[in-house]
Amino acid sequence: MNSVVSFLIATKHQNKVQFGLWLLCFLALLAASSWFMLRELNASMNTDVSRALETYTKVRSAVVETLDIMDRQLTADPCSADYAAQQRRVAFLPDGMNELFFFESGKIICTANNGLLPTPIDLGEPDIVPSNPFTVTLWVNRNLDALGLTGLRGSFAVRGNHGMVVPATPIPTGISKWLEFEVVLRAPDGRWWHTSGASGLYVQGLAESNGPFGLRNGALTTIQCDVAGLHCLAARATLGQLLVVGGAVFGLSLVVCGILAAWLSSKIYAQLARRWSFESRFLRRFQSQGVTCAYQPLLNLEKDLVTGCEVLARWRDVDGTLIYPDRFIPIVEKHGLTQPFTRLIVACAHAELLPLVPMGKRMQVNFNIFPQDLDAAVLLDIFAPFLSSASRFDLTIEIVETGALELDTAQGEIERLRDAGVHIYIDDFGAGYSSMHTLAGLSVDGVKLDRSFAMAPDESVMARMLDHAIDMVQDSGRRVVVEGVETAARLAALKACGKVHFAQGYYISRPLDRDAFARFLADRGPRPSARPRLVA
Repeated sequence: MNSVVSFLIATKHQNKVQFGLWLLCFLALLAASSWFMLRELNASMNTDVSRALETYTKVRSAVVETLDIMDRQLTADPCSADYAAQQRRVAFLPDGMNELFFFESGKIICTANNGLLPTPIDLGEPDIVPSNPFTVTLWVNRNLDALGLTGLRGSFAVRGNHGMVVPATPIPTGISKWLEFEVVLRAPDGRWWHTSGASGLYVQGLAESNGPFGLRNGALTTIQCDVAGLHCLAARATLGQLLVVGGAVFGLSLVVCGILAAWLSSKIYAQLARRWSFESRFLRRFQSQGVTCAYQPLLNLEKDLVTGCEVLARWRDVDGTLIYPDRFIPIVEKHGLTQPFTRLIVACAHAELLPLVPMGKRMQVNFNIFPQDLDAAVLLDIFAPFLSSASRFDLTIEIVETGALELDTAQGEIERLRDAGVHIYIDDFGAGYSSMHTLAGLSVDGVKLDRSFAMAPDESVMARMLDHAIDMVQDSGRRVVVEGVETAARLAALKACGKVHFAQGYYISRPLDRDAFARFLADRGPRPSARPRLVA
């Protein structure tokens, strides 16, 4: 799951995500349009088959009707001249059959066109016995040479002593050209005989499994039988044939699907972007395990020991990536979550640091707070875990002055915090709104110089101003903390001047997780035999 989320939120994969969404939308729309077209083609096929079956129903009806007329009107002596005349009158009726005969003892004795046959034609065993609903006996698809119809084939239909030749009925005209047909005559016992069309379609349709809309092995197929179950018609159209017939429609469908997929995927991507934006991810996991702590060691320059740390906020993204404050602090402020956020950091730090400080030892712990949260009642409640462990921790709060900070109001809150045992530092002094006016107007315990002083190149204006800033803060009676120490030379210079109380920076240590900080403290902190008491 994490790998999927990582892929979705990674900036470098956004083009792939957008293309993947487009492809999914395109395939879904193409499948939907193909489903619709197949449904319509299947409906058209079934309509054509039903129309074709009507022709064979009419033929069957004509056979039955002709036999009924023969039973009523053929009253003369069989095979006499009058009988032949009666046969011809029946044959010339609308929808009548042209070749009628007299049948007796399994043989054709005489016909309307040939009269009395020199040798009766023995039809042999019938293919369909008269147990069918029409009580008609059928000999299917027989050679008609004996009747003078050389090269032709047809079926013999007999009821009682009257019978007729039923010629093969061709596939009706007006049927879709993209369809192949086969017509079969089927007996009640399941046997069947090909009568016209493309041989093999019926048996192929019976053998193959039927899919949605009659799809069988890449072809659109259907089998329908008339209500009597006598005539069955199998129809088939391959996808290749369908593409030839509807290629233009399919091509247009591809274009339309591509355009719609682009529009739809952009909407989905916008929703995903909102859902998986960093701000949304942060807010969804705000109360979960996303917030974590890092600890940057504070080096006591007088003792050359690490006697505390600054607690820094980090946030672990859904994919496990560690995110720095510059990305999430603006979100915290935007949504008014500064106090809940500080409370989460305090709870995290207290749980992780408490086991690192044995009874009888003390550690200075510095926290940054949001200037708008400088309210003694609120902060004392938030930092209650550390204040209740005052025998182990020296709690220090670092505040950044902003244009919205009222010195008179701030001074009152600072005094209440100091009365409760909390030390107050001004953070990032020398940058932004920090000034001597602030330093003089607030009864703070210390000042942390902005990192730009210590990180400035030697002999630069900022580097030369570092000494003046240190002197200025010391002259005010406040302790001095210098951050941004990244070289051995800078640390040696700060030690040599004897005016800086604490230093922190990458040369001393980068921010560490709890376990790494514990190892660092064991290596650079007070030795077990020492009993230093850090006065913040």
